[in-house]
Order: sequence, then C-alpha cells, then structure tokens
Amino acid sequence: MVIMKIRYISILLFLFLIADSKAQVYQSSFRTDVVPLLTGAGLTGLSIILRNNANPATIEEINLLDTNNLNFLDRRAVNNFSSTAGFASDIVLYSSISFPFITYISKNCRSEGGVIAIMILETALINNGIVSVIKSSSNRYRPFNYNSDVPLIEKLSGESRRSFVSGHVGNSAALTYLTARVITDLHPDMNNKFLIWGTAAAIPALMGYLRVEAGRHFPTDVIGGYIIGAAVGYIIPSLHIKRNSNLSINTNGMSSLSISLKF
Repeated sequence: MVIMKIRYISILLFLFLIADSKAQVYQSSFRTDVVPLLTGAGLTGLSIILRNNANPATIEEINLLDTNNLNFLDRRAVNNFSSTAGFASDIVLYSSISFPFITYISKNCRSEGGVIAIMILETALINNGIVSVIKSSSNRYRPFNYNSDVPLIEKLSGESRRSFVSGHVGNSAALTYLTARVITDLHPDMNNKFLIWGTAAAIPALMGYLRVEAGRHFPTDVIGGYIIGAAVGYIIPSLHIKRNSNLSINTNGMSSLSISLKF
C-alpha cells in the first residue's frame, strides 16, 4: 500500500513538473490542482464508506416493488433486460476512457500534455466520486428488480441497489465533454466546432439508451448521470485556463519605461 501511494505521488509530481513547461492556454500549479484532487479523493473515500454501510437488497423489499410508484418516464424501463445492450454499453464506456488521449494527436494539445493529463485525472476522480456517493446514498433499485423474468440471484447482487445515477453515462459524458472542451480551447479558429460538441453529446446519449435497454438504469438515472458528467468535464478545464497578467511593463528603447496595473 505504501509503495502504491509513493508511485501515485511520483506520477503527480512528474505531471506537475511537465505541465506548465510549454502550456499557452492552460496552466497547472499546486494551488490550482490541490483542491480538485483532494475533492476527488475525498469523495471517493466517502463513497467507499457509504457503499460498505449500505443496506443490501432483500427479497421482501423486491417483492414489494410496484411499477405504479414510478413516474411515467421510468416505467418503460422495467421490462428491459438485454445482455447485448449491457455488453455494448461496456464497450462504449471502455472506448470513452481513451477519448481524452485522442487530443494528443494535435501538436497544440501535445504541447500542453502535462496539464491535460492532470485534468483527465481530476475529471475522473471528481466525477466518479460524485456519482459513487449518490449511488451509495440513494440505494435505488435497478429496473430489472421489477421484472419477474429476471433471476432472483441477479436481483440480490451487490449492484442491485445502485441505480441512481448512471456511472456509465456519467463517466462517458465527463470524458467526452472534457475532450471536446480541450480540442476547442486549443484550436479556437477551427471550423465545424459543432461536430466536435455534437459527437461529445451523442456518445453519452447513446450510452444512456443502451443502459436503459439493458434494464440497468431508469431514464432519470441516465439523465442525472449525463448532467453530472457533462458539468464536470466542462468545468475542470475552466479551472486551468491561463489568466492574463494584470501587470504589464513596456519599454521604448532606453528612453522610457511604463508600468501599468489593471484592476
């Protein structure tokens, strides 16, 4: 455990050392990153505590579940249970993990690779932390628990009461929105930015559809996960935008010197 912590600290120190060496748009520093990193780590720790203390699914509670207690939007999901859709959603999730690293194809992005790597880490930590805390505290039964055709062993699994919110959708949205934000920030003059943002929005939407079809989530679960993930993925780069210095010094040869400070 100690060795693992040393490795993580070493990786972070390395990222901080290379982060701001060539960066023009983003910046990274201890003051900029300590709060997001500690927040993500704290949320992750809290979610583990909540999960370990969460009440497991019981046969009695499952037998009392009634679709009439669901809103009209969520009722359509109770009869869904597709292993194919579930497998497809896993593929989309694993693919989403690689999306932010696509930015490294661009020279503009490679020059700020250290900062981008730190933003990826912060985005993953914070989004996972928020989603996991909500899952572990809400204890909402998944849609398949309402389906009489689903085996009881599935309904009594450890994941049975972790429906709200969707982690698949949240993680996918966080990483695709982060990718779109980085690409458009570092290429301000690029054409067809709507294609980048359209793709970023469509991938987690597809994920949400698959998770509902798989019977793993209600529509409100995927909507909640989408909002959280998209917000985190968009906001994290905002915290790293370089601010123009308010202090400027201008010289005119050896004859004059002017200093201005903007408030």
